[in-house]
Amino acid sequence: MSLRAFGLALGAAAAFSGVAVLEAPVQAADIAGKTLDFSGRARLTGAGGVVGSTSTLDFANGSGKFGPSAGAAINLSPSSLPYGVFGSTFSISDLSLTKLTASTWGLAGAPVANWLSGLPSGIAFTLESFSLTRTTTNFEAVIAGFFTPSSLPGGGDLTTQGKFTLEGTSFSADVTPIPTPALLPGLVGLGFAALRKRGQDNSEQDA
Repeated sequence: MSLRAFGLALGAAAAFSGVAVLEAPVQAADIAGKTLDFSGRARLTGAGGVVGSTSTLDFANGSGKFGPSAGAAINLSPSSLPYGVFGSTFSISDLSLTKLTASTWGLAGAPVANWLSGLPSGIAFTLESFSLTRTTTNFEAVIAGFFTPSSLPGGGDLTTQGKFTLEGTSFSADVTPIPTPALLPGLVGLGFAALRKRGQDNSEQDA
């Protein structure tokens, strides 16, 4: 690769990285790497259906009652974190799941915008993937999506404390925003340094 091509490649990387850094809200730094822990009650209706059928993961509301409206989750994160007061509640939307095998379910349809909402400072979590597995004693799910408005990707787990039944069961869950790589500002600096050097080399050649 020629010096010019190398410089152009670095310049493109710098431009891309610069946009990534400049567009990241200040709030991203506030929540990055800080786990949101929560719990509640839920039930899985239609769990006994055939493969390919749709089930509903119904989250109970603040009174412990189930229904078509969004449920309530209890914030278990320390109050020192940006997610609000320990023991406060926020909204968690019910999920439509497709039965993939006799013991696994996956999120049906499009991502669920604001699956978690009602947190301080407008923090919410959009769910892109929810992979639920039935074990011999409980249910476990792997969660993936992104936080808004920071757009930071996030992932976590949900574990029930027993079998999902018509009466429901308790669950505990967590989601952690993945920090923006600290490497990006360094890459931006490296790219602009290469651009400056290329400009100097061109000036010397023209002279």
